[in-house]
Amino acid sequence: MEKNYPQKVGMQEILKTAFSYWNRTLFYQVAFSLLYFSLFFLGYFYLFKYFGLWDEMSQHSELLKTDFPAFNKKMEEVALLPQTQSFLLGIFFLFAFLNPLNVGFYKIYRKLDLNEKVTMNDLFAGYLGFDFFKFFGFYLFWMIIFSYANSLLLLGVVWIILTLFSVPLMFFMNVNTIEGIKLTVKGLKQDFSTIVLSVLVATLFSLSGLLLFGVGFLFTFPFWHAMIYTLYQHNFKEND
Repeated sequence: MEKNYPQKVGMQEILKTAFSYWNRTLFYQVAFSLLYFSLFFLGYFYLFKYFGLWDEMSQHSELLKTDFPAFNKKMEEVALLPQTQSFLLGIFFLFAFLNPLNVGFYKIYRKLDLNEKVTMNDLFAGYLGFDFFKFFGFYLFWMIIFSYANSLLLLGVVWIILTLFSVPLMFFMNVNTIEGIKLTVKGLKQDFSTIVLSVLVATLFSLSGLLLFGVGFLFTFPFWHAMIYTLYQHNFKEND
């Protein structure tokens, strides 16, 4: 498959298109947010108890009320326990298992472009067949690299930018992880400033729902995917 790069478009058109995708899929975005966060917190607390960290923290719960510095000291000791490292590894796998849900939005947006009927099953496109293992592997790899890069904030942001279009490229063009990163870099060169500014707007809007008593986050959180798909459409052209 050949990868070409369309002409640049203005920021106004990008925002208009992204908000259109977001506005037309609010039902699926709320369903995604509820499912994603419910499964994440269930998985998080299960792993927390499974590795015995709940019991470790319970032993020092009284210090939280009487001596907060001492409590922090105990938590630093808990953080060094072998089971804490196992817990963090479990969280990586949990993220890798949940994040293929993101792929469903790209299928939904494409079906809107094609005037096809969207169904709830489309949200699970990332779990179908071999695609699940492909995206599970990608997100596990992404989380491991991000955890190291995020020790310096700038490197974490750079990693996000370098993999910005990896998922839609892997889904629509069937490329592998490395090729997806290479194509993302080429796409970024087309109009880097517009892409970064668009991502900044998407991030701020996605987080803005937290200001509405937290409930609004269920609506705004998935806006990020609408922006990524819009930028992907404007910066890549799929030719068979």
